Amino acid sequence: MKGDAYFSPIGYFLIVGLLATITMDITALAMVKTGIVQLGPYRLFPEILGRWVGSIPAGTFVHSTIFSTAPVPHEKVIGIVSHYLIGLTLSSLLLFPHVRIWHRRIMFRTALLFGIASCVFPYFLMFPSMGFGILALKLPHPATLILFSAWNHLAFGLGIFLWSNLKSFSGLRRTKLRHENLGPAVS
Repeated sequence: MKGDAYFSPIGYFLIVGLLATITMDITALAMVKTGIVQLGPYRLFPEILGRWVGSIPAGTFVHSTIFSTAPVPHEKVIGIVSHYLIGLTLSSLLLFPHVRIWHRRIMFRTALLFGIASCVFPYFLMFPSMGFGILALKLPHPATLILFSAWNHLAFGLGIFLWSNLKSFSGLRRTKLRHENLGPAVS
């Protein structure tokens, strides 16, 4: 409608992205703690991601094995912050066009497909850069890490679907611009 522009507050993207990433983490923790998945020495602790990300400014992007790389200062904090920034960024890539451009909610199938598609990052960027090879194929049992990552990313997509469609966030998703300092709404 003319004169009724909608905007997507940053808060909505941050809340959904944060909660979707937490959903992913809880799923991973549950799978490891219950013994459904046994990753052995290849468990990706926040320190490992932090070591990889923390090595990039020093010019080291690819490692023969991340486990033999010297620790970097504050790698656990770097890993946690990086993990959540990645989750926020990826969820925003899905949410922005749906909310801002198309003005529609995320569908279940779309969220799950997006979640599984986001596996491209660990499979073809993170694993090879950490010395595990593409799809972790340099490891003795790559299927475990491949499937673990797939389940985690499906949980991430499920989290995006659930949290983006939660009724209590609907006011954040599509809010009319009505603020004196912003001037008239433009469509």
